Amino acid sequence: MRCLGFLLTLFSFPLFLIVSGTPLHQNSKRATEVALIDQAYNNNVLSGSINVQNIAFLKVVTVVWAAGNSWSDSQTITATWSSGPDSSGYELWTFSGNAPGATQFYIRYTVSGTTYYDPGNNINYLVKLPPTPFVAPPTIAATDTNVPTVTLSPVIPASIPTDVPVTPLTGCQNWNGWDNCWGNSFEFFASSERRRWQTPPKGDAAYFPSFQDYSDLVGYADIQYNPGHTVAVVTVNAASKTGEQLSYNFGGNVQDSPSIRVNSSLTDSLPITVTSASGKQLVLEPLNFIWQNVPLTAAQSSFIGGQKGAIVELFGWPYNDVAKECSFIGKAGYMGVKVWPPNEHVWGSYHYEPDSQFRPWYFVYQPVSYRLHSRHGTREELRAMINACRAAGVRVYADAVINHMTGQGTDIQNHRSSDCSLYSGHNATDNSPYFTSGNTFLINPFTGTRPALEYPAVPYAATDFHCQRDITDWSNGESITKGWLVSLADLNSEKPYVQDRIATYLADLLSIGFSGFRVDAAKHIGPQSQAQIFGRLKSKLGGNFPGDFISWLEVIVGGGAEKDLEACGGGEWSWYTNFNNKLSAAGLSSDDIEKIKIWSSADYPKEHPICGRWIIPPSRFAIQNDDHDQQNAGSSPRDMGDRGSVLIKEKNVGKHRNFELLLFARTDADWYIKLLLSSYMFMDDGGAGFPDGLSDCALYTGPQPISGCKGVPKDQAYVANACGYTMSQGKYTRPHRDVKIINAMRGWVGLNRTTASELGIPGCS
Repeated sequence: MRCLGFLLTLFSFPLFLIVSGTPLHQNSKRATEVALIDQAYNNNVLSGSINVQNIAFLKVVTVVWAAGNSWSDSQTITATWSSGPDSSGYELWTFSGNAPGATQFYIRYTVSGTTYYDPGNNINYLVKLPPTPFVAPPTIAATDTNVPTVTLSPVIPASIPTDVPVTPLTGCQNWNGWDNCWGNSFEFFASSERRRWQTPPKGDAAYFPSFQDYSDLVGYADIQYNPGHTVAVVTVNAASKTGEQLSYNFGGNVQDSPSIRVNSSLTDSLPITVTSASGKQLVLEPLNFIWQNVPLTAAQSSFIGGQKGAIVELFGWPYNDVAKECSFIGKAGYMGVKVWPPNEHVWGSYHYEPDSQFRPWYFVYQPVSYRLHSRHGTREELRAMINACRAAGVRVYADAVINHMTGQGTDIQNHRSSDCSLYSGHNATDNSPYFTSGNTFLINPFTGTRPALEYPAVPYAATDFHCQRDITDWSNGESITKGWLVSLADLNSEKPYVQDRIATYLADLLSIGFSGFRVDAAKHIGPQSQAQIFGRLKSKLGGNFPGDFISWLEVIVGGGAEKDLEACGGGEWSWYTNFNNKLSAAGLSSDDIEKIKIWSSADYPKEHPICGRWIIPPSRFAIQNDDHDQQNAGSSPRDMGDRGSVLIKEKNVGKHRNFELLLFARTDADWYIKLLLSSYMFMDDGGAGFPDGLSDCALYTGPQPISGCKGVPKDQAYVANACGYTMSQGKYTRPHRDVKIINAMRGWVGLNRTTASELGIPGCS
């Protein structure tokens, strides 16, 4: 997923920071005369250091603090000179003093009859509380000694500091900016956990049955395999709002222990329900297991066990159509098919978006949960599709969106823009509740405080994310990996709980039958965190990835300083010179590392190798001609120059076919994974939703004029005798069915040529 201009339009808001109870005497900051360097708060002692401009010899520097919104003339700490001035004319001052219950403060600097304030502009610093140590739930030892011990980070910290109280907003105010980062921090305050449990309970007018008892109970099921993937320990990691005793129902077996051991004698999915002592219930997704997957006996031997081959990307195809198409895909000689993100995501029928799109394709890149119910189909339909494809000898790959969740301001709540205009919320494809703080303006009636990021069906809450800060410096690794990509809620992928929850999701994908996955926006996760996630996944798999496993990571490499940072220059943020080191440190072997590919925006087809030499071998790259992100007019295109063609933009079949033929004919590097996009034509008016029938404006029910809706009518994705290259608006294009491209691909993987008649599409060329 790259930085898309239309998403910037959709999710950008005016930001205001309004601190309730800010003292009226606080003046506006005039320049850089005084600035906080750092702060700490332990055992009610507030301390830190300050940069002070040496304007005159006599000066007074004071820290003024408040407990909640309670300010007092006695609540001050006098700072003292420590060193300086330095060559730029600044002195270092330090402060330390008792500040019981402190929640916010500002700095006052008086010199030569003038007083300066930091941060100024009627804003205060929030006291940064020390992190609360995680207290892990009891370790569950597996009864099979071949299954490693399961230890999970708790969903909720054992103790949570008091949060800053708030008062209702007035006028056109909203909560925008309250979750912005301060200083150099990228983390939420630990007290933000106080804003969890926002879901309406049963009996409330806003309650829906799909909300279950998320108002009181959250959790998920983890899988830990033995090395041979024939035994697994399933452990439920759950939390009750009030700390109630929980019981666990695994397929009809009710027990107090959160863990159960299963083996290959289990041939059906495992249903799981969690129940609290007061009767609250949480129905988790049923689990499948690797040993249940249909064998790939029909797969071609030339695929080297799933390590070399071509993968068709069926953009916007429903699962039921993919299941039927896999017979053709296997016969044609493709190694696999990639489907779009299978997780629950943003949905809605009451809106078309600011770009006039109705249920646009990019909603699938805004996860609401890791429940496997997307617009493409349900978990059951996904499972049936994977089984059908595997029976046809076709591996299936997922698109894993693990860098972020939804856009700020896209959730189930009511919202108010700064011009006082109101808009209602979106729902989700499995109707799970979810919350952000963007453009919200009410106090949540169930928490008594302002809204926060929360995705109960995962579960994630505010401290599982980076605080809100745009990516402003594309030559700075911290900004790239910890900033919010086009206002999408950025997961704190350095946090152990977040890493482990992501790894559990990826293990679920492999367990239901996927052979691997693309990692969306991997560049924004960073080499170290991504490597640690792979390390956790390998551990959950008993120390062994499946034999045919592969993954490819989307790394959009920019030019200049960004290219040096992420590829050629070495160092912490380099995917070419440092990622292998991080993977090794996370416990991956050289064979494991070879299965993890880089999908680079720069190396193919225009510049290869981008660094002037192959720092990692070309077998570690996945390559393709056009990709789905290039198709929208508002996107930042991958720079292919005259070395590639985007079919639905150029609409030049001959040119596009030639570049696909070249993809398979090139012998100047030994690439193992080659991808072919099979997409659909956008509508002439710009409608770009999938042609699965769900973006048809006839389904729109909102108050905006229907004339402004840009939809896409239904087109049948699977057509048994379809040829390649259908070039009509709103129609699936199917270049993967082009016989010339198929034969070029077959030649690359060592298969004999075929004909249209042998493929079951006589009359196609």
